[in-house]
Amino acid sequence: MRRLLVVVALLMAALIALPPFYFRFFPVAPPHLPPQGLRVAVREGLAVNAIVEGDGPPIVLVHGLPGCAYDWTPLTDALAARGFRVIAYDRIGYGYSDPRSDGDFSIAANARDLLGLLQSQELENATVVGWSYGGPVAIEAAGRDSSRIGRLVLIAGAGPHEASKQRPPALFGVIFSGPVLAWLRAVPPVGRALQAAMSKDAFSDGDEPAWWLPQLAANMAAPHTLRTFAEEGARTADGDASIDPVTVARPILILHGDADRLVPLEVGQWTQLHARNAELVVIPKGSHMLPITHADALADRIAAFARGAAQPGTAQP
Repeated sequence: MRRLLVVVALLMAALIALPPFYFRFFPVAPPHLPPQGLRVAVREGLAVNAIVEGDGPPIVLVHGLPGCAYDWTPLTDALAARGFRVIAYDRIGYGYSDPRSDGDFSIAANARDLLGLLQSQELENATVVGWSYGGPVAIEAAGRDSSRIGRLVLIAGAGPHEASKQRPPALFGVIFSGPVLAWLRAVPPVGRALQAAMSKDAFSDGDEPAWWLPQLAANMAAPHTLRTFAEEGARTADGDASIDPVTVARPILILHGDADRLVPLEVGQWTQLHARNAELVVIPKGSHMLPITHADALADRIAAFARGAAQPGTAQP
């Protein structure tokens, strides 16, 4: 029995150690992100990559976790076509943006970056749209300083664990650990298989555009994404998304799919209940990936909201 255990332990060690060794000598080239956009300072010595499209009232898009500015492309195009100046940016630590060198991977730090972007671009009365993790970032920013923010839109916005009456699976703590993510990056086929499995859940088993998985792989292969994803993910699992929407005096539009597997609809309902001035629009059969799967329907809603038009609270797009 002891010999058998030793053999099993050696086999397990080999399965862990040999794949990274193999791919070090026979690397698999990752896909590339779309071309870089504008470099925008958010404070001294720290800048983000921003994609800017269209002319008109400003709309700023804050992506989720991991995410990048290019995840917004269908919605960016749709909003620009409706007469808005749309700014989607890589949050610090993702895509082409600078790394987070101060070690503060909190929602509060991301909110400071967002406020820095608004100030740097001299934006006034901007509509800020937060997707998933970007939702609490937008709420935190508006709660700290809403002088440049006119309205908030939360798309499948994350919230506190009690909002959905469930905590993240214990497996999250393993997935978001640095050594596991480093191993997955060192063994691209396994890492991409995990990305595909996570994407299947994110799209609720629905259709995924052909560009999605290559772009996700490219972002995960970017120099600073791995650490940022691990640090932010670990803090989110520990409750860093415990935002308080009551601090926001600006109008809030909540867009949430009723088939969202990553952030259940109950979270959107909780946010509406606790906010001062929030409207909830439920997207039937909508997954977590609404900016991709329902870009035109969302663009119509956001455009009307940004221009101050009132609409009923429940949609059937």
